[in-house]
Amino acid sequence: MKATYWSFIVLSPHSPRLEKFTIPCKAALVLIAAFVLAFLATVFLLLMFPTPRVNEGDRLRLAAENQAMRIENRNLDVQIWKLSSQMSLVQEHSRRVVALMQAD
Repeated sequence: MKATYWSFIVLSPHSPRLEKFTIPCKAALVLIAAFVLAFLATVFLLLMFPTPRVNEGDRLRLAAENQAMRIENRNLDVQIWKLSSQMSLVQEHSRRVVALMQAD
């Protein structure tokens, strides 16, 4: 005698209850067929449109540009730090001049 449905028992790690699902054989076969069809369609599309290969020369050029930009960013950070320290010195001199002018 052929079974007309499939039973699935699910054990949850957080719950002591058992969940039992019954799926008719036709529905299970439709689900399996849909999975196989989707898998084959994915494989077909990946074979038809492969990922482009990166040219080694372009990759090296981009790596050199990235390195140059990192160096430029570090230089800009150093210049900003120097300018902020010079600005704080100018502000201190300005406070002294204002204090001297108010004292007179």
